Amino acid sequence: MKKLPLGIQTFSLLIEDNLIYVDKTKHIINLIDSLKYVFLSRPRRFGKSLLLSTIEEFFLGKKELFKGLDIYDYPEWKTHPIIRLDFSNMETGNEESFRETLFDRLNEIAAFYGIKIKSEIVSQYFGRLIKELSEKFGQKTVILIDEYDKPITDHLDDPETAEKLREFLKSVFVRMKGNDAHIRFVLLTGVSKFSKVSLFSGMNQITDISMNERYASLLGYTQEELELYFPEYIEILAQKKGTSKKELLREIKHWYNGYSWDATTRVYNPFSILSLFQSLRFDNYWFSSGTPSHLIKLMKEKKYDVNILKNAEANILTFDSGSLENIDPVNLLFQTGYLTVSQKRDLYQIEEYLLNFPNFEVETSFYSYLIGDISNTQPYEALTLALKLRQSLEYGYVDQFESILRTLFAQIPANLFIQEEKFYHSLFIMIAYLCGVEVEAEVNTNIGRIDGVIEFSDRIYIIEFKYNHPAEEGLKQIARKKYYEKFLTKGKPICLVGASFIGKEINTVSLKLEL
Repeated sequence: MKKLPLGIQTFSLLIEDNLIYVDKTKHIINLIDSLKYVFLSRPRRFGKSLLLSTIEEFFLGKKELFKGLDIYDYPEWKTHPIIRLDFSNMETGNEESFRETLFDRLNEIAAFYGIKIKSEIVSQYFGRLIKELSEKFGQKTVILIDEYDKPITDHLDDPETAEKLREFLKSVFVRMKGNDAHIRFVLLTGVSKFSKVSLFSGMNQITDISMNERYASLLGYTQEELELYFPEYIEILAQKKGTSKKELLREIKHWYNGYSWDATTRVYNPFSILSLFQSLRFDNYWFSSGTPSHLIKLMKEKKYDVNILKNAEANILTFDSGSLENIDPVNLLFQTGYLTVSQKRDLYQIEEYLLNFPNFEVETSFYSYLIGDISNTQPYEALTLALKLRQSLEYGYVDQFESILRTLFAQIPANLFIQEEKFYHSLFIMIAYLCGVEVEAEVNTNIGRIDGVIEFSDRIYIIEFKYNHPAEEGLKQIARKKYYEKFLTKGKPICLVGASFIGKEINTVSLKLEL
């Protein structure tokens, strides 16, 4: 049984140490034969560095490393000079420090290939290095840049610094355009796309494959790949949990599958899958490896309505926004992997997308951290309270339901509160999502709109929220407009709940209809 390549991002190490390598080289063949300048955006921990390492070894002509893989029979194996840059390993504190570390890295590459370049201007040095490498070795230069956007994303809370770094990068990247005759292939990878348009404005030949269906499974594991490359680990985990392979695969899919950029092909995050098989237990691996502190801060500052994170609407322009000063949280959540494409449709020849959380791991983790941050509690405490809330609803303990809500809301700083009903409505629905309860919000009827409906196997809750009005008014509104009539045919007991928020005080009243 081959060992797991957890934490290994170097292709040669995977092969030489006989670790599992999920063969993506057929996609690499299509990529290098079809395109010359390529941009690919994917969330962190998705295998971008391994992809660049694999392509690097191919262009170095190391054919024996690829024995048994799809690309092994490729007709032309040539050794090309390579400029490999990883911005995640560079100092990005400010423009000057990044400029210095990038210049040092370019010097290292020049020295490795025995080239001397007389220039102190980084952009000029980069351009000359491309040309001189090609001329010295008689083969065109390959350029591979990992985490191209890190100097910018590190400063999203400081737009002025981010903008300076973006302009500097633009001055470097534009040098590729003038050296087209000396370039064989260029691949830039990163997390975000929001800075792509203006950053590459001088490189109009670059092709963005981030949402191209041909490359939808270039990174990440498909269901077929999961079962093909990890059968022993699936069997071991099934035995440990005392379950069947079929049930285990269903659970793995629920926890970790669902990432998509074309609404058709769905993949697993490799880091989560490898961590699962390494530890043999389900946990929030990808999320906890890098919590979205900036996203949490952004959503708090904007007092963002989390309800629209379910089936959030977007179009292609949403993802190409060039603004660093007013970034849409939905855009940032998609680019960083917390939302993914669930549906795609054409509307008047424009592609529109519906975005949702990809899976259970991401959704529960995101809400845990967001609620924990808002209520000044630890994420695990927020999750514990949310699960108790679910228990109170499942068993009809309305008093306990009210007590838990009080506990959570009491710890929220006053400056975060919005003096309107939708703020409380939004927070409640977020808590419900966290504990795995599906809340149907803003449910339309022929005479009104219900704030929230929660349905269990043996009961239904109809909830009406009120701000600065008694909870009884919410209950009366449900009865007066007969919101319950829509659910009578289900034959379940219906519990009508009025929830009132006055300041930070919470009151609820309930009335149960036995059918």
